[in-house]
Amino acid sequence: MVKLGIPVRIVFLAATVFLIQGCASSDHLKLSYSSEFSLAVPLSALSDATIFSTEELSLKTGDGYLVSGRVISNASEGLSDNVSMTDYPAFLFGLRPLESLEPEDARLFENSASEIRHTYGDRKPNQETTGEFTAYTICGNGACLGYVVKTDFDDHILMVHALGATREEFTSLINGGLNAER
Repeated sequence: MVKLGIPVRIVFLAATVFLIQGCASSDHLKLSYSSEFSLAVPLSALSDATIFSTEELSLKTGDGYLVSGRVISNASEGLSDNVSMTDYPAFLFGLRPLESLEPEDARLFENSASEIRHTYGDRKPNQETTGEFTAYTICGNGACLGYVVKTDFDDHILMVHALGATREEFTSLINGGLNAER
């Protein structure tokens, strides 16, 4: 057991009070995935909620709703640098032809698209632009998947998925995060 000295306890207490006051002055909690992407979760959803991190930053509400997300890049997805991350969802959902890609990159997209079809069926994604962000979302069988890209930002994109959410709840969560103050 580590004993905290008086100064560390005071700093910890002050930080905790600051965080609580910050949450109280807003109607949402911001889950930040990078300097470019975050989600705004309504405070009403935080009763008995758990926030945890594995490969993804996740929130499980007291009523069982689960949302997780992470940023992805060419390196994390095993793609060549020739693939623009802003085009990632369009290739994944078949909105852009894979023939323009290197064969290895096209194969990776085909494999991922097959997994998505297995989970969500042949549903077409919704595409919605909010300011400089475009979200591609697909829902089915009690689950939702979304990819958010930012105009003129190609370093990484946000991948979000949820269990127990309707399309409307999921889309609202994504759009709320995109509109939250950075």
